[in-house]
Formats: sequence, C-alpha cells, structure tokens
Amino acid sequence: MLAQIHRAYSIAAIAIVMVAPACAQQPSTSAAGISAALKDLSIDQTQTYRVRDLELTRGDIKLYLTEGTLAFTVPCMGKRVAAVFTTAYAEAGDAEVLILPPRRSERASLAAFAKTPNLDEHFTSAVFFFSDDTAEEVLAQLQENPRHSSADEASRLADVANPILRADDSNIDVRLAGALLDNHRPSHGFFYAMIDSHDLGAFDMVYEPDAFEPITVGRVGSAADGAEAFQIWTSFRPRRAPPFSERLSPIQDVQVRTEIHPDLSMSCSARFQYTAGEDDGRVVALRLAARLRVTSANIDGKPAEVFQHQSPRNTDLKGASEFLAVADSPLVPNRKHQVEIRYEGSVVHRTGNGGYFVDERNTWYPFIDPMLTTFDLTFRFPENLSLVSTGEPVDDQFAGGMRTIHRRTPVKESLAGFNLGEYNVASKDRDGYHVEIFSGRNLEAGPAADLSGETAEILHYYSSRWTTLPIHTLAVSPIDGNFGQGFPGLIYLSSVAYLPEEDRPQALRNLRSNTFFSGMLLPHEIAHQWWGNIVSQADYRTGWLIEAMAEESALEFLDSTKGPHTRDAILAGFRNDLTAKWKGQPIESAGPVDFGERLLSNCGIAPWSIIVYEKGAWILQMLRERLGNDGFLKLQQRMLQDYRSKPIANDDFRHLAAEFTRPGQPDRSLTSFFDTWVMGTGIPKMKLGRSGSSLDLTLSGVDQDFIVDVPLRCKRTNGMQFTRWVSANSGDNLYDLPLGARTCELPAATDFLYLPGK
Repeated sequence: MLAQIHRAYSIAAIAIVMVAPACAQQPSTSAAGISAALKDLSIDQTQTYRVRDLELTRGDIKLYLTEGTLAFTVPCMGKRVAAVFTTAYAEAGDAEVLILPPRRSERASLAAFAKTPNLDEHFTSAVFFFSDDTAEEVLAQLQENPRHSSADEASRLADVANPILRADDSNIDVRLAGALLDNHRPSHGFFYAMIDSHDLGAFDMVYEPDAFEPITVGRVGSAADGAEAFQIWTSFRPRRAPPFSERLSPIQDVQVRTEIHPDLSMSCSARFQYTAGEDDGRVVALRLAARLRVTSANIDGKPAEVFQHQSPRNTDLKGASEFLAVADSPLVPNRKHQVEIRYEGSVVHRTGNGGYFVDERNTWYPFIDPMLTTFDLTFRFPENLSLVSTGEPVDDQFAGGMRTIHRRTPVKESLAGFNLGEYNVASKDRDGYHVEIFSGRNLEAGPAADLSGETAEILHYYSSRWTTLPIHTLAVSPIDGNFGQGFPGLIYLSSVAYLPEEDRPQALRNLRSNTFFSGMLLPHEIAHQWWGNIVSQADYRTGWLIEAMAEESALEFLDSTKGPHTRDAILAGFRNDLTAKWKGQPIESAGPVDFGERLLSNCGIAPWSIIVYEKGAWILQMLRERLGNDGFLKLQQRMLQDYRSKPIANDDFRHLAAEFTRPGQPDRSLTSFFDTWVMGTGIPKMKLGRSGSSLDLTLSGVDQDFIVDVPLRCKRTNGMQFTRWVSANSGDNLYDLPLGARTCELPAATDFLYLPGK
C-alpha cells in the first residue's frame, strides 16, 4: 500500500492510515450501497463487552487489551469490519501495544519519533478497522466468559464513538468496499488501528500481510513545507514473514486519449488489459491523481460501478489515491479482461510568469505499481500550444483550432509523461536519435541550440557505454523550478538550466549552482532514460539506486569531459552536505538511503535529496572502487540486460554486484557493505596511527555498532603498492602491519566516504 519512489506520491495518501468513515447494518452487493452503509456505521450495543486479558498478534505487532470495554460495529454485508476499545469505564483499565522492529535503521527511525527504539506504549482508546478475521478471533477469546457491558455504558460509548467512525476525510471506505467485494482469504485481510496513547498521543498502525512491508506505524504531521504528510515512524517485514512475492504487472497495453480544453481542464479515457488475480473477485483496484474524478468504467464491454472517495479536499491533494471499478460478476482469474476508465479534472495550471506547469506528472492516468507496459498516447489540445510526451511520433494533425498528436512506445515502460507550453523548438539528429529542445518563446534560440548539441553528445556517450535506447526520439522541455525529471523519451529540465549564468537569479550565480544547472542536471536526467526507464525500481526502498545511478552517470560524464578534478570537487561538496548540521545532527543521520521518500515526508526536501542523491552517489563511488571501473561497467551492462523486463530490488542489485567483486576482498557477498551504507547511517571520522609493527585505526562520530571494511593503501619496501582490507568498529582497532609493508595510509578522500579524525 506504500506508494513507489519513482512516482513521487504524497505518503499522506496512504488509504488506511487516516481517520476513517463508517459501515452500517443493511448488506449490499454494490459499492454504492456499501458506501452509503459506511456513512452510517455505528456501535452495535448488543455486541459491547467488558474485556480482560485479550491479545491480538499481527506480524510483529502485539496488542494487549488488559481491561476495558470493546464494542463491535454493526455488520456490513454480514461481516463485522470495525471495533472500538476504551478504558474509560474500567477502574483499572489498561491496554498496551508492543512493536519490535527487526532492523537497526528502523529502530533508529522509531526512536527519532517515539523516543524509543522498541515501542511499548500503554493506551486508553483505539479504533480498529479490519478485513481479516479479527472479529472471529476476539469473539473466540470471549466465548469462555462473555461479559456484556451495561446498556448505559454501551450507549455512552456509542455517543462518543459513532461520530469518529463516521468521519469523512479518508479513503478507508474505498479499502473496506474493496475488501467486501473482492475474494481475499481472511488471513490476507488488512488490520488498521488508530491508537490514543498515554505518552505519544494519537498514532496509526497498519498490518497488510501481502504488502511489501506489512507493518507501518506513524501519523499525519506537518511536512517541511507546512503541508500535511503521513510521517512513517517505522515500516518493515515481520521476522517470520515469508519472502515477499511481487505480483507481476496486471496491466498491459495502455491506451490513453486525452483532450486538454482551453481552460486547461482534461477529459480522458484509458483502456488497458487487466489480468485478474485469484483474490480480485469483482474488483479492479487502481490508483489515480486524487484531484482527478472518475466518471465511468467498463469491464469487458459492460458498465462497471465506480467507487472513488470524494472529498472537498481532493482538489488540493497531491499524489494518488485508490479507486475501484466493480464488475457485475467475478473476474476470471488469470484471464485478461478489457478495462476502460473515463475521468476528468485538471493537472495543469498557469504559472506566475505565464508558463504552464504539469502537477501530477506521474499519476495522470490509472495505474498499479509496479507497472511495465506499452503506452499508446493521443492528445488533443489548443493549437496555440505545443505538447511533448513519452513515445515515438505516430501522427500529428490540426483541425478546428485544435491539434492532435499520437505517440506510441515501442517497448514496455514503467511510466509515461507529458509537458505542454508555448515553445520554440531546436532539433538535432545524431547516431539514430532525434533530439528536440523545447524552450519558451521569450528565450533566444542560442541556448536551445546549445542544449540540443549537448544532449546529443551525452546520448552518444551513454549509448556507447551501455546500450542504445529503444525510444529514438528525445524531447527536452522546460519546467519552472530548480529540478528536473526524466520520462521515457521526455525530459523536464529546470528553466534555469536554459539561461546563461549571468541571466540567472542572483542567488543562483555561484560555482555550486552553476555546476548543478550547467553540469550535472542534464546528464543526470538523460541518464534516467536508462536508469529508471529501462531499469526500474521494484519498491520505494530501491528508489535511491535509480537516482544514485543517474547521479553517478552524470559524474562519470563530467569526468570524461572536464577531468577527474571536477568529479572530485563535486563529491567533496556532497560530503560537506551530508555532514552539515540539521536539527543539531548531521543531515546524513536523518535516515539511510533506502528510506527513499519517507525522508521527504519525515524530514523535508533538503535532507531527502542530499541523502538519496548525494550519499547514493558516494555509495556507488565506493562500489566502483571495489569492483574497478571495468567491473562497474559490466555491472551496469548486466543490469540493463537482466532487468529491462522486470523491476530491480536492493537485494537483486547486491547479488548482481557481488558477481563482480574482485578476488582478495572481504565481504564478497557485499552483505556488510549494504548493511552499513545502504541500510544504515553514519559517516566515520577515521585516524590511522602506527606504533612499531602495529596499526591503530580509530573510528569516531558513529554509533557503537557501526562496522565498516576499510581499504588501507599500503606500500612495500620495494615501492610496490597494494590494498589491505580491514574490518573496523567504532573506537580503536589494532592490526599487525602487513608482512613486507613499509607504510599504510587511509584511502583517498575521493575514494571513500569518511572524515579525517583528530
């Protein structure tokens, strides 16, 4: 249910981690009927109990209802889907939740929010929503000695609980409706709890056994920009959970027809083939930008019911939310069904300088993550505008003041995008690629022409090293802001990068900004044509790899054109950023790179970008040192060969990289390397001393359990150089001087991420 990194969702859109609506007594087999029932959910006063020593275990979540009152809600379609607990009416009332994350990084994350690495919290009340067998499990525990609450107590609880159950500001109704209409087994249902605790206040817990990470704990808070965001305290797979098995993309052959009206509103139709799963039942669950409204759906040519949570806040929300297309009869498992979704709204707005900005660049069409499919895209829009999109050109027509373009991807892609504006175009053909540079009409032709030549040169460099792109048309288009984004065949490039340095805002006229806008940004975004579009991420924890590989590729290109001193200077700047203070601690300590967009919601854009992009680049730099330049290049080529038709996860990357580790190195499986650098935090200060034939390597500034393999650079008495690998912990580490060695030194600061110790 955690949104993937590459689509840039708001984590606050997680469907079942917000205050929930309700369910009622009358059963219904339609989503609309269930929706109406959910708006009238209430406590079942005949199923309100005094409870003692009840226990619920969900993965590594343990709930102890020591003493209090538990009330189920009235059934919906014959099923109980919610319950309320309180200690208010028990003199010695108490309840407790216990959560022990298995990973060090997750314990550290939990400690940052909850001030404890292992959650052991007493609480006074809770609201539970579930599509599993919670009701049956609890009733079985009560069976031996059921103690019904008094009528007065049940009535008082209902007065308090019913308004909470009927709150209308989340997507829990979509999740519950889907669970009541699909074919999931109870053991595969979700469990969600809103907890009101003594010390931490309100927070949320989710258990979804089939999810990549079944356990998620956190709460809605304020992001760095002041907007609401769901901040994840911890998220993980339980210790005894089986290995995660990702369902192959059920969506194939996506066709999207989009009409953009003069007021920039959109009318869209998306058609695709959907391969039903065993648990789908009548339901096709999809995601779409929250600000877009689904108007109708068809499955196999028959009208399907649409269930989408509607709220006045939808037009203000960023990211995607879930909706349902409900067939009138169960879908046939493992069979392809033809689905059509019609929707409308707007994801484009005018900017203050008269330009255009596409807000939901990743979520403007229905999708399921991960998705790998061909795209067939048609856009109809006012002829005074230009529009560029993913795919090779198929057709381009003008009629009645409107322009219609048709594009199609020759191979499967993980996502598709578009951009529009009032543009001038410069183009260049080289090595079978057709490059188009779109620029604002107020910009002189020179910068666009320069960008077309530079883009062609970068494409040539990358293609000669890796492989030729399957899409041979690449459009570069401007976007307001200090960022870029790469889609198959389409690049958003910061409008600042189009300007000569002397024409940029005063705050951006410095060496660091110039290196970013004139050096790193374009090769980084072009690299995403390979890293992100050919090789895509399997989950949010692998998002760092895609960004780091693009960043490393940009550094490599600059090394080839401007020399290694440029690369070294940029990496030194990255080290300074990582060790700069944020809330009194080094920015790098905010979380490991595999937290991905969790860092964005929890810490803000600066720590997120510095850790994911800059530390990620350093990790790949150190991996390159271990594999050698030739080994690292072979690793990249194997990734592009083996993962062009399936997404890659961190463990896939580790196993593949381990095939290219050089003889004589420790940790040939790279398990310790990934534990330390990918799933851990810490940049050590290192000092190497010598006393006679002994070496003393001191590590400081990191946690006591920090462990790292360090390549010492040694020189023999005959002048020959060699590398001695040593494993070091925080504190003093003593080693014998290698046999025949005259001296040993720390690795170069350009090769290894550390700080000189004092």
